[in-house]
Parts: sequence; structure tokens; C-alpha cells
Amino acid sequence: MASHRWNLLISTGIAVVGLTLTCASARVASESVVSAVNAINVAALESLSTSAPTASQKALAEGDLLALRHEDTKAIAMLKPIARSPGALSVRATAYLVLSGVYCRNQRYLACYSALHVAQELSPKSVNMADRQTMAFARAISGVKPMRLVHETPGSLPITDVKANLIRVPVVIDGHRSGALLDTGASFSTVSASLATRFGIKMLRPGAAVGSSTRRSVGVRLGMAKRLQIGNATLKNVVFIVVPDSDLPIPRKLRVDAIIGLPVIMTLGRLEFLNSATPTLLYDVQRNQITVHRDTHSNMLLSGLTPYVLVHVAGSRAMLRMQLDTGSDSTSFTKNAMAVAPIFFSSAKRHVWHFGGVGGVATERQALRLPEATLLIGGRRVVLKNVIVSSRDSPTKDGVIGANILRGAARWIMDFKTMRFSVAN
Repeated sequence: MASHRWNLLISTGIAVVGLTLTCASARVASESVVSAVNAINVAALESLSTSAPTASQKALAEGDLLALRHEDTKAIAMLKPIARSPGALSVRATAYLVLSGVYCRNQRYLACYSALHVAQELSPKSVNMADRQTMAFARAISGVKPMRLVHETPGSLPITDVKANLIRVPVVIDGHRSGALLDTGASFSTVSASLATRFGIKMLRPGAAVGSSTRRSVGVRLGMAKRLQIGNATLKNVVFIVVPDSDLPIPRKLRVDAIIGLPVIMTLGRLEFLNSATPTLLYDVQRNQITVHRDTHSNMLLSGLTPYVLVHVAGSRAMLRMQLDTGSDSTSFTKNAMAVAPIFFSSAKRHVWHFGGVGGVATERQALRLPEATLLIGGRRVVLKNVIVSSRDSPTKDGVIGANILRGAARWIMDFKTMRFSVAN
């Protein structure tokens, strides 16, 4: 499930001409604010939060920045008045869309559904297919009790499987032991239909549809585990997407029956991976909503339930928005990254790319392969070999940070308290 980012009067009177130009300027500015929100353009949002011509447009830019920085209480307080104001419909609809993402990650599913429903009524063109999928999903689980952390002792987990660069840890779902993939690219935890049956996971009605990297829509059922244990952390009422076995990805023939998604991962608070002789994942759980303490090193963003990292291109001032996806076995770039840092991609060659996701395997025949790429992540240099450049544009990201960076590092930290992601070689 992806969040949103997952529209002639001629007069000879001077006064009328002046008013007409002012209205036109406001409309263009309104569209600029909406475009900046949809594109997760932090620099533009920071500028528009002070320079946009109307108070509602400034507040939308500021509210979206607060949401991206995981300052959820402040974001809701800033965005609700805009959404309910008599202002431009596109601005109001966008405020509702941003609110829906904040509500969803705080498990306020009925509020999420309502915000998306009102956004669609205000401005149907503002709501895309991913938003409609989210709306159906939120409505289906609107009566479900929120996930609750009932045991919060910090601890550590062994990495039980390192095949395909992915990170798999032991979990206990309703009393049944299983290995599970830690996947920050999954908006919700996921299990195969066969595992749901074996473990007796309670099925919810109705079903839903979700998007994936290989298909625009995959029909799924929804379930809820009464109890999920990850190390010393115990959670109740955990929603799972239940996917037909045939639609689950099998990267490099690695069977994946259980995936732990971002809502559970965020509950672990701060994750630290140590790549030693026995790879280990340390975590520091948070029972209540995380109080974010941002500083100059904060480089993570949250758009709904999608995490991003801002990284720099070595030898350039260019900065890329990279989705943090531990469920992807490799790091890749999107086509629009080449416009941000064209020199960086000058040595790329044509390549046929096969990649998997929920729903099967897809192929890009117009992709490129970059022999070497050097990024600066949290001030540290990370050198990658044979990196794929997708032939597809993306309005919200310049690429994906995959598990190969994580597995190749001596240590990495993903901290939802400070909104910081860092690696050490």
C-alpha cells in the first residue's frame, strides 16, 4: 500500500486587472504547494512555508514538513484547520491526504478513511489509485483494535538468514515460531495464506487490494494476530495482509512466508545492526508515541508509512530522496535521479533488469547498469558496484536503499526517535 505523493475574463479596468493577476498568482502558488507536497520536495516546502502568498498555503507546506519529520501531533494541529477551511479545494484535499497518512501510521484507521473520503469529494483528481486502495484498506480495518505494545524490554535478535542480502529474524505469531523478513518497504506486516491457516490467524472481512513493485493491484485478505513476539517485545492486535502463496516474492529462491512491516518496526524505536561473526539486531522499543528529537544529522523522512533517507552524491551538491526498503535485496535508482545528478550516471550502460515483489516477477528491458556509485549517507561514504537505474520515473523518490547496503556495512542505525539513518563501514 502506498501513501499519496502512500486543475477568460478580459477587462480594461486597472483595478479588475490587478485583482485578476493576484488571483492567477495565488492559483499558481497553490498548485506549486500541492506539487511540492506530492513530490516530497523538502527544499520547496521549506521555501513555501514562508513565501507562499496565502496563510493556508504556508500552513500546508509547514504541516507537511512536520508530517514528513514524524512530528505527528504538531502536523495534525497544523493541517486540520486548513482541511476544514473555505480555501482552494486542491489545498484542502491535499491537507486531508497528508492527514490520512499521519492517521494511518498512528492506527487511527477510521480517521484515515474519513480523510481520504473527504479528499475525494473535494477534489477527485487529487486522489490516485494508491489512495483509493488505502481508503478501502482503512475502511476494512476501521473497527479493529489498535496494535498495542504490552512488553517493552530492549533487547537483541539474531539474524537467522542472510541469503539474498535480506534480514530475517525469529518471531512468534500466536504461539507459533517462524522466521520473518524485516521489511521497511511493507506498509503492513504480511503472511502467506498457508501460514495464516497453520497459525490460526483470525481473518477479517472484507478483503482489500494492495499495490506492489510488480503489479498495480493484488487482491488480498486481511487478518489479525492476537499476539506477536519479537525478541523481548510483545505486541497485541497486529494486522496482517494475507497474500496467496503464489503471489509472495521468492528472491533468489528464498521462501518468504512472513514479513514484518513498518508499523511493527517503528514500534521497536531504534534499530542497530551489528555485522559481526554472528549478525545481530539491537532494538530499543517505545510503548507510547515516539517523541522526535531532531538535530542537524536527521536525514530520515516519513511519508505516511513510507520511510525515506536524504543522501548526497559524492563529488556533487546533488541530494537524492531514497526510499529505505530493507525488503529489497539491492539498491537502485529511478530514472529521474539522472536529472538531479547527470554526471553521476554518465557511465551507465543498457541492462535488462528482473525484479520481484508481491504479485510475481517483472522485467525492465530499458534499464541501465551503473558500474560504480558512491553515496554519502549521514556523512559516510558508501561505495556500490553494479547498481541498477530503472527506466521508470518516480514522482516521490530518486531510488531505493536496499538491504545490500545494510548487509555490507559493519554497523547501521535506523532511529525513529531522532529520525536519523547512519551506516559505518
